[in-house]
Amino acid sequence: MQTHPQYEGDKVNILIVDDVPKQHVVLRSVLDELGENIVTVSSGREALAAVLEQEFVVILLDVNMPGMDGFETASLMRSYRRTSSTPIIFITAYVDEKEMARGYSLGAVDYISSPVVPEILRAKVRVFVDMYRMRIQLVARAAEREELAKAEAERVAADQARHRADFLARASQALTRSLEVDVTAERIVELPVPALADLAVLTFAAGDGLPAKTVAWISDAARSNLLDRTVGGLHSDAVPLPGLEALIQDALTTGRPAALTVSGKPILALSNKDGTRTDLPLSLDEIVAYPLLVDAPQPSVIVLGIRRDSERIDDAVTTREFVGRAAIALENAILFSTIRDGDRRKNEFLAMLAHELRNPLAPIVNAVAVMRGARSIDTHTMRWASDIIGTQAEHLVRIVDDLLDVSRIARGVVVLRTEPVLLSTVIERAIATSAPNFTRRSQTLLHDASDSDAVIDGDVVRLSQVVANLLNNASKFTPLEGRVRIATEFDGERASIIVADEGDGIDPGFLPHVFELFAQGETSLDRAQGGLGIGLTLVRHLTEMHGGAVLCESEGLGKGSSFTVQLPARVASEEEAKASVVRIRRARGVRILIVDDMVAAAESLEALLRVHGHQVQHAADGHEALEQVRSFVPDVVLLDIGLPGMTGFEVAQQIRADKALPRCLIIAVSGYSQEEHRRAALEAGIDHYMVKPADLDSLLDIIEGCEQEGGAAA
Repeated sequence: MQTHPQYEGDKVNILIVDDVPKQHVVLRSVLDELGENIVTVSSGREALAAVLEQEFVVILLDVNMPGMDGFETASLMRSYRRTSSTPIIFITAYVDEKEMARGYSLGAVDYISSPVVPEILRAKVRVFVDMYRMRIQLVARAAEREELAKAEAERVAADQARHRADFLARASQALTRSLEVDVTAERIVELPVPALADLAVLTFAAGDGLPAKTVAWISDAARSNLLDRTVGGLHSDAVPLPGLEALIQDALTTGRPAALTVSGKPILALSNKDGTRTDLPLSLDEIVAYPLLVDAPQPSVIVLGIRRDSERIDDAVTTREFVGRAAIALENAILFSTIRDGDRRKNEFLAMLAHELRNPLAPIVNAVAVMRGARSIDTHTMRWASDIIGTQAEHLVRIVDDLLDVSRIARGVVVLRTEPVLLSTVIERAIATSAPNFTRRSQTLLHDASDSDAVIDGDVVRLSQVVANLLNNASKFTPLEGRVRIATEFDGERASIIVADEGDGIDPGFLPHVFELFAQGETSLDRAQGGLGIGLTLVRHLTEMHGGAVLCESEGLGKGSSFTVQLPARVASEEEAKASVVRIRRARGVRILIVDDMVAAAESLEALLRVHGHQVQHAADGHEALEQVRSFVPDVVLLDIGLPGMTGFEVAQQIRADKALPRCLIIAVSGYSQEEHRRAALEAGIDHYMVKPADLDSLLDIIEGCEQEGGAAA
């Protein structure tokens, strides 16, 4: 019997059920990157036998199998206690609503269409693996500390053992009843009064973008005779006074309990609705602050105040035990809240991604239908439809590019092409990129430039992307016909780019999270602003990669917002200030061979290149490409990588190895964007590597460079 993985490095089991051996190879190759234990079986009966022998984190189940199909197999798995809640992902080549409803009724967590998309499958399986490990670690950690607490309790003197055990048992039961942070905080201050103390105060220090918070429980014995009896009980609006604040800070700084003898001065106050506070002259002899979570994003301390004439469990060991259990309960509640928030943001992101992808697809489908029904001579309709398709396709490309950028940054594979860049050049390129958004929404963009231009040693494309993202964001959240201002400042060492709008503004509670991945404020179902919550994350990461920082300010909802990008800069020299790039276009065409097995992609690219005066031929696979290279002798080869029979890398290697051929320019145009593919292309002799859909302006620029150098002789 396999035990639970106790450490993060232990492998967990993933079960693949499919009657097709090739699918075993495909799915295993996709999931091997996770580094987990992959188990493959070929039938439902083998799957049922496997789950009786091992515990699996997730099960990938083929729907259509001979004998016992996927639905019957899933139904039987759900009847087993071990697999009653194991996540099941159905994999099928065809999904209709009826089958999908049946699958979800059997406890399926997802459907994936075959052939699978490796990145999507890995991401979904990784989520269940991570959640499983988190759950196991949480249970193990709580169990270990619980055992430690029990062992400690057994060593206490017999006279105190029964009282301590009863109190701690009651406390453990109460603290583990809920994983909500607010509920756990209230129980932490409620339980020790009056058993351990007459006053309990739980204080969260300000941190991780969260304000300081104090919860207090006061016994009737602790209240002064001058106070009304209603002071006793729970208070969520408590405020530590200077004496108590100093004690709390001492406990957080040292990580050890800190004690203070009360000299008659109030240590606690209550906040009133009018903004004032009421000091509480409590009757206490001593207060002790115990640190709960010191290294947490929001440190916390519990303060216990006692009167020596009160009857209670007078046992320091019991107090330490309770504080330890309170720390565990609070840590578990915070961890659960973090996991739940992450899961909620993940689900919201997937819903937003589906929404953002469907939006541009709808007008594309409509435009295609109009083009099919229009007469070939109706140039106005054709131009309208092509504009619609082009605009929406660009929107799809931007979404995919942003997702790829986030992935590359997370993996640390983004490489900056650093060169001296004028700050004014960055601003001009960003404004040119974002101008259509302002025109479409009838908005005014005001540009205030600094008196002296500055030079930034950075990647002009990435820096322009940073500013364009901020401008697009400002336009998105600014009303129609509103105003957005972009200004630049330079103090001799740092350049500042300020983008300010008069739009929706940002809630103060959300302000610390605006740069987090997938984070967005409250949105309605109409999704008027759209977006995936990754633009500002890209802004922060790309700015930090240039050695800079980005700040966000807003006075609240409806009061607009301001983003400031600060970058290291220097004074521009006269040569740099006058530098400019002039694009030269030539009319003479070159011979171009397109190698792509996707006919639609090849034909559309061929039509574009012919419009620009080039001679174009097309090959559908590697062998045909090699034949046409020898007969057509192209100046430029546009080469897909994922070709049938022979990869694009192999085609490039054979072209370079044939000494009888004049050297041609080889440009890879591929759907693969990983760094290892780029390295393989370089080793194969490929000159340029572009990711589909390729930027057509950049592609034409590269080809024109070949024209200017003399075609194949380049």
